This record gives sequence, structure tokens and C-alpha cells, in this order.
Amino acid sequence: MSSLCKKGYQTEQDAYLLTIPEETTVRRTEISRSLFLFVGSAAVIGSLGGCGGSDENKGAAAPPPSDSTAIATPQTTCSDFLGQTIEGATVTRAQVVPAANGVPERCTVLAQMPQDLQFEVNLPTSWNKRTVFLGGGGFDGSITRLPSGSNSPNIAARGFATIATNHGHTSANTQAWALDPEMLNEYAYLAVPRVLPAAKAIMQTYYGAQPVSSAKIIYEGCSGGGRQGLIQAQRFPKLFDGVISRAPANAYTPQFLWYQRTYKQLAKPGAALSTAKIKTISDAVYRRCDALDGVADRIVSRPDICQFDPAELKCSGAESDACLTDPQIDSARTFYAATNIANGSYTWPGFPYGGEEQQGTPTHMWGGAISKLLMDGFMKYFVAQDAMVDPLTLEPEDYTARLNQLVTMIDAVNPDLRQFRARGGKLILWTGLTDWLITANNATDYYTKVVTEAGGQAEADKFVEYFTAPGVNHCAGGTGADTVDLVGPMFDWIEKGVPPSQAGMVATQSTPLPNEKPVKRPLCKYPQYARYNGMGDPTENSSFTCVTP
Repeated sequence: MSSLCKKGYQTEQDAYLLTIPEETTVRRTEISRSLFLFVGSAAVIGSLGGCGGSDENKGAAAPPPSDSTAIATPQTTCSDFLGQTIEGATVTRAQVVPAANGVPERCTVLAQMPQDLQFEVNLPTSWNKRTVFLGGGGFDGSITRLPSGSNSPNIAARGFATIATNHGHTSANTQAWALDPEMLNEYAYLAVPRVLPAAKAIMQTYYGAQPVSSAKIIYEGCSGGGRQGLIQAQRFPKLFDGVISRAPANAYTPQFLWYQRTYKQLAKPGAALSTAKIKTISDAVYRRCDALDGVADRIVSRPDICQFDPAELKCSGAESDACLTDPQIDSARTFYAATNIANGSYTWPGFPYGGEEQQGTPTHMWGGAISKLLMDGFMKYFVAQDAMVDPLTLEPEDYTARLNQLVTMIDAVNPDLRQFRARGGKLILWTGLTDWLITANNATDYYTKVVTEAGGQAEADKFVEYFTAPGVNHCAGGTGADTVDLVGPMFDWIEKGVPPSQAGMVATQSTPLPNEKPVKRPLCKYPQYARYNGMGDPTENSSFTCVTP
């Protein structure tokens, strides 16, 4: 028996578990066992050699019979889960939800694991043999639920089984839970691999072992959920057949440090930017850059070649809403410029031009409520670990040891996806170009590094594709086409070998202005963009062609 086996680890498991620092107080043996149970088909067990007989796995419940038949009484099968403890998870709710509003009948199972880790499994009576893990967002604390729960439209109506978790806590109004090392670890990276074995066992009981073991499972999430998806691909590459990461908050620590730096700038005397001033900046960007894709429609598709300097709006006389003072010019430049923080220890790319006025959502970064709330919580509870600290006076240089620890725990920036690729994993990256909470340049930067690490574009194309959505805000909203199904194309890529870029995907605007048609655009694989053909309705996708710059 190898030294790894003697320590309770399985050789098939991700090597990342062996590198977790002791100070993060990870329950290594528990996670090792959970991962083993999740991948423990007969074929996999055989590949583990001497680890297969570990005492740690003795007494585990035998899988249900593989000769699955049609579910005759879903109500009875579902209700039988209530009160059971399955792979360390106690079922606290199990009920059949009748078909309604286009969502088919399903069994919903809610379960609890220590300390406060909860998850929910939705089991359609008519299952399409495909499973989607729904990511969270922000600081989490709640379960992503159907019928929405996914950026891909109508996922609840198409027969997918779904899994989702609160990522280890249920605190809604404070981030004080982050003071608990165990809860912070679960939020950072452990919740998904802890939940999956129990969720799979519930599915096997309901559907039978054979259909569950042969079914494909993918992950889809946006923002914090996009980060969580990349965590799986990087650290637990055997858990999912595919990962859809939208607007990922993967460069997590520098992102929050950039928030702090920006709010410090906006707090300087005379440096704040009013709604009217922001609109002045936005209008200037549209005048300069809107038509670079062939049509002026308040959608900037080529921010990469947009040439604009906020100094062009400098007040030449008395200040007004139509101009900027010197401190306001400095504030505007802060948003577009790449930033080095804590003497260059942490870097964050600037934001692309376009959509500055789209502050109807509270996530915009020009002084938005959500980004300020996120920054406050991070600085108090993650960094200083002190609720009384003033987030704006905290100096990152004084906390580099803690910040480096957080980077190791939370950030998902490793471009080396060889293990994920080797087991056939596929990755889709997507972001809105007018995302003013997490810059689109962050996703672009990560994708570029993945391509380089993979050995070039041809090799990267075999397992990763990246799409940008002009005019789209954080995860959704904006003047652009923000709604597109990536789940279906992902399964087609996994099961049929058809890359999403060859699927003719069309995105649709979910929030058009009153009396306006929703914008439709072809979704173009980066670095291509949708260029207007010179004729036709500019709200229709047929009027645009994906072209290479």
C-alpha cells in the first residue's frame, strides 16, 4: 500500500488535496472519502489498486440495484427520503412538486451537512439523463433554485436534474461566518466536492445506479458561481464533464482590493461622479466607439480599439454636468486603467469602454451599492477579521500574509487545466463586455493564459471556448443580447463532439426598453465579434456576421 493510501487518500483523487495548507483546517480525510465515493464505479475502484480496500470506506452503503425501471410512484419514492442520512447528509425536506408554469413534475430533496452546509437536488420525473450543478454568487449563503437558477433559458423545463448548495452558510446580512475557518474553506472551494457524493447517492436511489453513473454532469455558474466552476476544473478536475463559467470572479482577491482602491478615489474631495456626469462620460464613449462594429446602437462591440480619454471632457469654465473637473477625470481614469496594488503584489485589469450609464442595476462600479457592500464585507471579515475595521482606511500592504492565504484558498486563476482536459473535460467561458462589477478584461486575461498554457490556439480549441457579449452587464441585463443557452451546446460538445462555436448560437436581450424589440445577436467565439452587414434590421441576428478583427 502506498504512503498516500496509508494516509487515507485515493490515488485517483486530485493531487490538490495534498497541497492544502494545514492552517486552512481542512477535513482532508472526509473530503478524500467523499471524492472516492463520488467517482467510485467498479472501473475506477479497480484503477486505485491498493487503495480500494481502505478501512475508511468499509461499511459504506451498497449502491442501489442497477436494473432501474420507470418510477411508478414518485410521491412515495420521494417522500421516503425524508429523515434519511445519506453519505453524511440528513434529508430535511423531500416532496414532489407538481408541474406548473412550464416546469415538469419533480422531486425536490433538501439536505443538511455539518456545520451549515445545505444542498438541494431536483429530480424530474421524466429525466433527460443529464445533470447540471447550479452555481451560486457573491458571498453565497442561499441555494440557487428553480425555475430560474441558471443563465441558460428554460433549463427547468427541459428535464435536467439539478444540484445546488448554499456553500456552507446561511448568513444573509453579514459575512461574519468568514471568521470561522471551516465555513470559509467551504465557501472558498470545499462545498461542491463535499455535496456531490451525497447528491449522487440520492439520485441513484431515485433513478437507479446505472442511469446515474452513465449520465453526464456539468457545472454552470456566473460571477461567484463562475469562480466556483473554475475551482472545480483546476482543483477537482474529475468531478464534472463540463464547466460553464460566466463572468467569473476568479481573480477574487485583487478584484476586492481594486474595489477598495476605487472607492478611496471616489471618496476624495470633489472626486465623486454623479449620475449626470457618468452619462456624460458614457455619451462621449458612444460617440467615439459605438459605430466601430458598423452600426450605432448604443452597443460597443469593439472596446479593444476604442480610443477615449476622460480628459477630453475637462471643464473649460464653470463646472457643469457636461464636463469633468480634474479630480473627476482621475476617478474616471481609475476605472479604465490596469492597477497594481500593494506594491505590485496584486494586479487587476481595467474595464473596457462602453455601457457606463447602465447603472439601473445596483452592481455598477461607479459607486454602486452592491460592490460597496461586497468590498466592506471582504475587508472586515476576510482580510482584517475584525468587524470594527473601516474598510477604506485598511492598508493592503499591512495584510499581505493574510491576502496571500486568501489567494491560495479562494482565487481560481491557475491556467493549467491539463488534468481536466485529460479526462475529457470541456470549458466554456462567457462574459458581458459592459460588466461594471467584474471587468470583462479579467475573463479575457484568464482565457489568454489558458491558451498559452495549453500549447497554443489549436490545442486550446479542443477543450475551451470563450464568448463575449457586447452591451451586456454583469451576468445579465443591458442594451445587448444577454440570454443564451450554453447548457445544451455544452452537452452536445461532450456527447457529440460539436463545439459550441459551430452550433450557431443566438443570444437575445432579456430586458428591452418599453415598446422596443429585443436585440438578437450571433454569439461569437473570441476574438471574433458580430459586425453589422450594412443592411437589415439592427435588432436581428441575421443582420450581423461573426468576423475576426
